[in-house]
Amino acid sequence: MSSYNVKPSKPVAIFGAVFGVALLLFGIFSGIGRNNGFLWLWVAAGVGIIGFNLWAAFSKRGATEVVETREDSPDSSR
Repeated sequence: MSSYNVKPSKPVAIFGAVFGVALLLFGIFSGIGRNNGFLWLWVAAGVGIIGFNLWAAFSKRGATEVVETREDSPDSSR
């Protein structure tokens, strides 16, 4: 069984981080959920998106998925 890591391209990951910044700024400046605490959930989601995408873009181990393949031998179909 072999496995390999799948990593998004650097431009896609950076675009995701920029999208996270836009999401964060929209949530902070639009006043969404200021009365019920939804703002904290919005900020946490924005920070998570930014952190994950920057990690995927600049880390050597920034794989977002591990794909495993199994080579079936002819006599293993029993």
